[in-house]
Amino acid sequence: MVGFLLSRALLSIGMITVIANGFLQGDLKERVGVFKKDYLLPGITCLFLLPFISGLWSSNQSAWLEMMQDMLPLFLLPFAMTIQKGFERKHFFYFALVWMSLLFTGSLWSAAYYLSDQESYQALYRLSKTLPTPAENDHIRFSMAIVIALLLWLKLEEWKSSFSQLIKWTSRVAAAWFVIYLHVLGAKTGLMGLYVVVLPLFIWQLYRTGKKQIATAALIAAFCLPVAAYYSIPTFRIRLQYVLFEQNNWQEKQFAGSFSDVNRLASIKSGWHVFQNNWLKGVGYGDIKEEAAKWYAANAPEIPSSQQFLPLNLWMLSGSGAGIAAVLLFTVVVLLPFFRRYWQQNKQALAFVLFMDLVFLYESTINDQFGVFLFCFFILYWNLSIRPVKQ
Repeated sequence: MVGFLLSRALLSIGMITVIANGFLQGDLKERVGVFKKDYLLPGITCLFLLPFISGLWSSNQSAWLEMMQDMLPLFLLPFAMTIQKGFERKHFFYFALVWMSLLFTGSLWSAAYYLSDQESYQALYRLSKTLPTPAENDHIRFSMAIVIALLLWLKLEEWKSSFSQLIKWTSRVAAAWFVIYLHVLGAKTGLMGLYVVVLPLFIWQLYRTGKKQIATAALIAAFCLPVAAYYSIPTFRIRLQYVLFEQNNWQEKQFAGSFSDVNRLASIKSGWHVFQNNWLKGVGYGDIKEEAAKWYAANAPEIPSSQQFLPLNLWMLSGSGAGIAAVLLFTVVVLLPFFRRYWQQNKQALAFVLFMDLVFLYESTINDQFGVFLFCFFILYWNLSIRPVKQ
């Protein structure tokens, strides 16, 4: 957890430790049995295997190997986190509190930069820049981590009788701060997670527990919140104005190739082009960028090479790299929790899957170290926490 915020090397060490712990325990036979019965676990493993096999027909082996290194936890973590004997609710409780505390500290550090020089950062926001954040200034991944923290908090609220009043209200203050900070940061992914996933779930939980009046008030507040943020938080207002400016002017020549959302859409179009022409087995993960560059040269030459991203849609990335089988497999894996009863009974866990699936539509999340950690570790952690244990 600390490695995600501060050090890629420490994050790698932590992942290796978790994996080694799983393989060194003396329950391999039992672990294999559980692994085979829980379809989600081998499914996640296969998300690595098909890209790995595509190395057989990738001409750019160095690019392929680099991508496989980042994706390796998809192969090893599912087996390592299949079971954890002695895991109890209190461990989930401690984990959630530590994660929230780390992100609370990191978000305060980030917000302190803004408070130290508000005018300069407001000027940067006019150029589509954001505040410094932990996780090596990856504001998208950091905002995703905060959304995950809010979902963990909602699970703790469901268990409110399990901890003291002090912890309950301290965690509520942290959650309220996260809502404010997401508006200050202005990361679209974090705001999407807040308004599409977290707030609806929060209102549903209030309504379900009989707090209908509070749920109604929360619903009204949710509609008023972006308006209040627009008039009270300059970075949020400037960010929204920039997005509207971007949508209105991206087709004009003087702005061509300068906008992140337009370049994001272009990357998806390039992935669709590569997939259409190589739908059976893809071009190999090592050659996606080179093949996509041909589409850019013919259809979007105004976009500089530095902005020619890999297809920022995981269905297009999977298809262009490993063909139709990878697209079908990815679809099954990311939708599987919605059809598993124990996931359906844990709405916060299911909300995490929904959030990640929405992000997959415009981000290549499981092809970088931070994204692999946020998806792979947390879906496995939820699965470990909510899966019924047979006595």
